[in-house]
Amino acid sequence: MAQYGNRIDHRHYTDWLQKPSAQRLLALEAGWLGDWLAQLDGEQLLYAGVDPAPRFLRHSPMSHVFTTALPWQSAEQVAAMRMNPDAWPLMDQSLDLVVLQHTLDMSRRPHQLVREASRCLVSSGYLIIVGFNPWSFWGAQRWLRTFSSELPWLSNTVSAGRLCDWLTLLDFRIESVQNIAHLWPIKAFNEGLSRRIDRVLMGRRWLPGNAYLLVARKTIAGVTRIRTRRWRVADNGFTIPAPAGCSPLP
Repeated sequence: MAQYGNRIDHRHYTDWLQKPSAQRLLALEAGWLGDWLAQLDGEQLLYAGVDPAPRFLRHSPMSHVFTTALPWQSAEQVAAMRMNPDAWPLMDQSLDLVVLQHTLDMSRRPHQLVREASRCLVSSGYLIIVGFNPWSFWGAQRWLRTFSSELPWLSNTVSAGRLCDWLTLLDFRIESVQNIAHLWPIKAFNEGLSRRIDRVLMGRRWLPGNAYLLVARKTIAGVTRIRTRRWRVADNGFTIPAPAGCSPLP
């Protein structure tokens, strides 16, 4: 199937992780993700994302929490398994929660990635997605660096609005969409103050964030049960069908 966007490999990813701005973003998102994970119960949690050591997963009360490594991550990435993002080696409805931290930004087929997450989630399971916001100050900077060969400018962004449309078609209910990282990657005086400003502004709708945190819940469409017809014998000896509750023939 066709692929779109920029091809991202482990060199782009590794180089980006060395930058202070990347470490600052991961630290901010770790706090916000940890708060959400502490609220969600279940058995199986899968994490696939850019954080090489997602310590915030310890906040989850789920009994089995595991991480995956994707093709754009280095072979040394510590994870429970490596997988093809377009075809997850997992059974249908086997997960209670999936966390995708900037995973769509790294993918050339983000829609297929979302479909695989939907397939593996149980009914009423949760999907948490963190992504860069293309309609923000950061997005304007990215547009000015169209020909850059470095992350995060090389990322293949999906807006929160477009993602909501995809999830709605896959029978998800959007629980929350929060604007985050309003100040990032700009630094205000010092690192501590910059992080504090971003935490205070988190979720403010009047100011576009440079990233978003979306939480959706998988639902199952309602099914109307078809009432079975009853059969009765007429006085003439023939058997004829009639709707349930119909009065007897004279």
